[in-house]
Amino acid sequence: MKHSKQIPQLPFAAEEFTPANIYQQLRKLHYIGQEKAVKALSLMACRHINRLKYLFVEGIPPQELPPKDNFLLLGPTGSGKTYLVNLIFSRILKLPTTVVDLTAYSETGYVGQDVVSILTRLVLAAGGDYERAAMGIVCLDEFDKLATSKSDAVFSGQGTTKDVSGLGVQKELLKMLEGAEIDVPVDISHSAYAPRQTMSTEHIAFIALGAFSGITKTIRQHNKQIGFGQQRQKELEDKVAYQIEEDDLRKVAYFQDYGIMPELIGRFTRIIPFHPLGKTHLKTILQEQIGQQYHKELELLNTELLIEESVMDKVVEQALEMETGARALRAALYGHIEAACFELYSQKRKSRRRLRLFVKEGHIQWEINALKKAKKSK
Repeated sequence: MKHSKQIPQLPFAAEEFTPANIYQQLRKLHYIGQEKAVKALSLMACRHINRLKYLFVEGIPPQELPPKDNFLLLGPTGSGKTYLVNLIFSRILKLPTTVVDLTAYSETGYVGQDVVSILTRLVLAAGGDYERAAMGIVCLDEFDKLATSKSDAVFSGQGTTKDVSGLGVQKELLKMLEGAEIDVPVDISHSAYAPRQTMSTEHIAFIALGAFSGITKTIRQHNKQIGFGQQRQKELEDKVAYQIEEDDLRKVAYFQDYGIMPELIGRFTRIIPFHPLGKTHLKTILQEQIGQQYHKELELLNTELLIEESVMDKVVEQALEMETGARALRAALYGHIEAACFELYSQKRKSRRRLRLFVKEGHIQWEINALKKAKKSK
């Protein structure tokens, strides 16, 4: 029997559904950089949808097709991991997608939330439709914070996680990622007696995201004992905005030393590194996204925003120093317009004004000027 009702409606014709199509739409939505990661996720998304079509529309037996893919995206904060997942699966493909912060979960849920409630969130994202949710996407954010207490890595929040052993949530995720029949609570609740409904994870794609701060240190320490090249050791410096290649992540032992179970790492088809964004990419993001968002906000205050080129260059330099990627751009820019915004929001909005940002004596400054009304032609 064919189960076409279970296939989510695609936003474009099936023949147009290709990795290249997804890639092009991402670039139109101003996703900047990460060329290899964008292509890999675009292909993964295409294969996910086609696999569902083969199984439930064309009736091909599951044993004749490859199993579903789970991906691990690894890279410094602000490099666009979560944003990329949201754009592809939620905005472009409109699949049921949920992004969960794993720092809120514990093994049994008696302190944090029960791990199976991750699937409850996916059901809610699917509008309560369990069959549709069973073909969606679960984004496991802050995956690296599941590292055990034995981890050699040092990261933000270490020693404060609810799961004391560090293994509880990892063990619970093992069967979920592999594909299993799980009793899922119909509502997010701490009660063990909440009503549940059985749901299969066989067709749910899991994408784990993590900054893995300190992973370069872990790799260096692991390889010191086996004569790891001194030059490569020097390249893997302890930076927040570190850069690492896929070849550096091929050994599961690195993740085991970091504090992640080898069995759990083995559930991921691909481990894709994200690189820190450089000056060119950060400036493009500042111009096309963040600058435009502030421009729109000030337009609602009857104010025109003018950011000079020298200001953009300086904001990008400040963002690079903060080492938090695209997130740093917003913080750097807002710090320079906060006082101006206080004044603009405090004034009446009748007359048209212009907020200009400029560099003077090496510092970013601002000024607000009234704009003259254009004379009407007779």
